[in-house]
Amino acid sequence: MRSDKRILRSSINRINRDKNITEKEKKKRIKVVENILKEKNIEKRYSKLYDMICDYLDNEFINKNVCGFQNDLCSKRRYMIEKGIKKDSYINGCCHSYKHSNDCEHLKNGRCSIKNIACKTFTCPYLRLKGKNYSINKIYFARYFFNFRQKFYMQNTYFVDKDVVLKEILERM
Repeated sequence: MRSDKRILRSSINRINRDKNITEKEKKKRIKVVENILKEKNIEKRYSKLYDMICDYLDNEFINKNVCGFQNDLCSKRRYMIEKGIKKDSYINGCCHSYKHSNDCEHLKNGRCSIKNIACKTFTCPYLRLKGKNYSINKIYFARYFFNFRQKFYMQNTYFVDKDVVLKEILERM
Protein backbone atom coordinates (compact mmCIF):
# COMPACT_ATOMS: atom_id res chain seq x y z
CA MET A 1 0.00 0.00 0.00
CA ARG A 2 1.26 3.44 -0.88
CA SER A 3 2.01 5.90 1.90
CA ASP A 4 -0.16 8.96 2.39
CA LYS A 5 2.78 11.28 1.67
CA ARG A 6 3.44 9.53 -1.60
CA ILE A 7 -0.25 9.69 -2.56
CA LEU A 8 -0.35 13.40 -1.76
CA ARG A 9 2.87 14.14 -3.65
CA SER A 10 1.76 12.13 -6.68
CA SER A 11 -1.71 13.72 -6.61
CA ILE A 12 -0.31 17.25 -6.44
CA ASN A 13 2.07 16.55 -9.32
CA ARG A 14 -0.71 15.14 -11.52
CA ILE A 15 -3.09 17.98 -10.66
CA ASN A 16 -0.45 20.63 -11.35
CA ARG A 17 0.41 19.04 -14.73
CA ASP A 18 -3.22 19.29 -15.87
CA LYS A 19 -3.33 22.24 -18.28
CA ASN A 20 -7.11 22.02 -18.70
CA ILE A 21 -8.05 23.31 -15.24
CA THR A 22 -7.69 26.68 -13.55
CA GLU A 23 -5.45 27.42 -10.57
CA LYS A 24 -8.58 27.72 -8.43
CA GLU A 25 -9.73 24.26 -9.51
CA LYS A 26 -6.24 22.85 -8.86
CA LYS A 27 -6.32 24.17 -5.30
CA LYS A 28 -9.82 22.77 -4.81
CA ARG A 29 -8.73 19.32 -6.01
CA ILE A 30 -5.65 19.31 -3.80
CA LYS A 31 -7.85 20.23 -0.83
CA VAL A 32 -10.14 17.28 -1.60
CA VAL A 33 -7.17 14.90 -1.65
CA GLU A 34 -5.85 16.36 1.64
CA ASN A 35 -9.26 15.93 3.26
CA ILE A 36 -9.45 12.31 2.18
CA LEU A 37 -5.97 11.66 3.57
CA LYS A 38 -7.00 13.07 6.97
CA GLU A 39 -9.03 9.92 7.51
CA LYS A 40 -6.51 7.43 8.89
CA ASN A 41 -8.87 4.46 9.18
CA ILE A 42 -8.54 2.74 5.79
CA GLU A 43 -12.07 1.30 5.78
CA LYS A 44 -13.59 4.70 6.56
CA ARG A 45 -11.34 6.38 3.99
CA TYR A 46 -12.40 4.02 1.22
CA SER A 47 -16.03 4.29 2.27
CA LYS A 48 -15.78 8.08 2.09
CA LEU A 49 -14.08 7.86 -1.33
CA TYR A 50 -16.71 5.46 -2.62
CA ASP A 51 -19.51 7.77 -1.46
CA MET A 52 -17.80 10.77 -3.06
CA ILE A 53 -17.49 8.95 -6.39
CA CYS A 54 -21.14 7.84 -6.33
CA ASP A 55 -22.33 11.33 -5.39
CA TYR A 56 -20.18 12.85 -8.14
CA LEU A 57 -21.60 10.47 -10.74
CA ASP A 58 -25.18 11.02 -9.56
CA ASN A 59 -24.68 14.77 -9.89
CA GLU A 60 -23.05 14.41 -13.32
CA PHE A 61 -25.85 12.29 -14.76
CA ILE A 62 -28.68 14.30 -13.21
CA ASN A 63 -27.34 17.87 -13.60
CA LYS A 64 -25.96 17.33 -17.11
CA ASN A 65 -28.85 15.08 -18.13
CA VAL A 66 -26.31 12.75 -19.73
CA CYS A 67 -28.98 10.34 -20.95
CA GLY A 68 -31.01 13.16 -22.48
CA PHE A 69 -34.31 12.37 -20.77
CA GLN A 70 -37.28 14.30 -22.17
CA ASN A 71 -40.87 13.35 -21.40
CA ASP A 72 -39.51 10.32 -19.49
CA LEU A 73 -37.70 8.88 -22.55
CA CYS A 74 -33.91 8.78 -22.95
CA SER A 75 -32.27 10.07 -26.12
CA LYS A 76 -31.58 6.55 -27.43
CA ARG A 77 -35.21 5.49 -26.96
CA ARG A 78 -36.49 8.67 -28.66
CA TYR A 79 -34.09 8.06 -31.57
CA MET A 80 -35.29 4.47 -31.93
CA ILE A 81 -38.94 5.53 -31.93
CA GLU A 82 -38.23 8.35 -34.40
CA LYS A 83 -36.47 5.95 -36.81
CA GLY A 84 -39.07 3.22 -36.30
CA ILE A 85 -36.40 0.78 -35.11
CA LYS A 86 -38.37 -0.42 -32.11
CA LYS A 87 -41.80 0.65 -30.99
CA ASP A 88 -41.24 0.37 -27.24
CA SER A 89 -41.36 3.29 -24.86
CA TYR A 90 -39.65 2.06 -21.70
CA ILE A 91 -39.05 5.09 -19.56
CA ASN A 92 -36.09 3.87 -17.55
CA GLY A 93 -33.45 3.69 -20.25
CA CYS A 94 -30.61 1.32 -19.36
CA CYS A 95 -32.29 0.37 -16.10
CA HIS A 96 -34.87 -1.58 -18.10
CA SER A 97 -33.90 -5.17 -18.85
CA TYR A 98 -35.14 -6.49 -22.17
CA LYS A 99 -33.99 -9.95 -21.17
CA HIS A 100 -36.22 -9.99 -18.09
CA SER A 101 -38.84 -7.52 -19.41
CA ASN A 102 -38.78 -5.39 -16.29
CA ASP A 103 -36.80 -2.68 -14.54
CA CYS A 104 -33.72 -3.24 -12.41
CA GLU A 105 -34.76 -4.31 -8.92
CA HIS A 106 -32.74 -1.44 -7.42
CA LEU A 107 -34.64 1.24 -9.33
CA LYS A 108 -36.91 3.01 -6.83
CA ASN A 109 -38.89 6.16 -7.68
CA GLY A 110 -36.81 6.73 -10.82
CA ARG A 111 -33.50 6.54 -8.93
CA CYS A 112 -30.99 3.84 -8.16
CA SER A 113 -31.39 2.76 -4.55
CA ILE A 114 -27.86 1.34 -4.23
CA LYS A 115 -24.40 2.84 -4.49
CA ASN A 116 -22.72 0.99 -7.33
CA ILE A 117 -19.98 2.63 -9.38
CA ALA A 118 -20.26 0.18 -12.30
CA CYS A 119 -23.96 0.97 -12.73
CA LYS A 120 -23.34 4.69 -12.32
CA THR A 121 -20.53 4.84 -14.91
CA PHE A 122 -22.41 2.74 -17.47
CA THR A 123 -23.43 4.46 -20.68
CA CYS A 124 -25.18 2.69 -23.52
CA PRO A 125 -23.49 2.26 -26.93
CA TYR A 126 -25.65 5.07 -28.33
CA LEU A 127 -24.26 7.56 -25.79
CA ARG A 128 -20.70 6.28 -26.22
CA LEU A 129 -20.97 6.94 -29.97
CA LYS A 130 -22.00 10.48 -29.03
CA GLY A 131 -18.81 10.82 -26.94
CA LYS A 132 -20.47 10.41 -23.54
CA ASN A 133 -18.37 7.86 -21.71
CA TYR A 134 -17.61 7.59 -18.01
CA SER A 135 -14.78 5.71 -16.38
CA ILE A 136 -13.47 5.62 -12.85
CA ASN A 137 -10.09 6.71 -14.23
CA LYS A 138 -11.65 9.98 -15.39
CA ILE A 139 -12.56 10.89 -11.81
CA TYR A 140 -9.43 12.60 -10.55
CA PHE A 141 -9.46 11.53 -6.88
CA ALA A 142 -10.32 7.93 -7.80
CA ARG A 143 -7.16 7.73 -9.94
CA TYR A 144 -4.96 8.59 -6.97
CA PHE A 145 -6.33 6.24 -4.34
CA PHE A 146 -7.25 3.00 -6.08
CA ASN A 147 -4.95 0.52 -7.75
CA PHE A 148 -5.68 -1.17 -11.08
CA ARG A 149 -7.25 -4.29 -9.52
CA GLN A 150 -9.58 -2.19 -7.35
CA LYS A 151 -10.65 0.04 -10.23
CA PHE A 152 -11.23 -2.94 -12.51
CA TYR A 153 -13.41 -4.61 -9.88
CA MET A 154 -15.44 -1.44 -9.22
CA GLN A 155 -15.91 -0.73 -12.93
CA ASN A 156 -17.14 -4.26 -13.68
CA THR A 157 -19.26 -5.32 -10.71
CA TYR A 158 -22.90 -4.42 -11.34
CA PHE A 159 -26.06 -4.59 -9.22
CA VAL A 160 -24.45 -5.02 -5.77
CA ASP A 161 -24.38 -2.44 -3.01
CA LYS A 162 -21.45 -0.52 -1.58
CA ASP A 163 -20.76 -2.91 1.33
CA VAL A 164 -20.04 -5.84 -0.99
CA VAL A 165 -17.83 -3.74 -3.27
CA LEU A 166 -15.93 -2.15 -0.37
CA LYS A 167 -15.13 -5.53 1.14
CA GLU A 168 -13.72 -6.72 -2.17
CA ILE A 169 -11.66 -3.61 -2.94
CA LEU A 170 -10.11 -3.71 0.52
CA GLU A 171 -9.02 -7.28 -0.20
CA ARG A 172 -7.41 -6.08 -3.44
CA MET A 173 -5.04 -3.60 -1.79
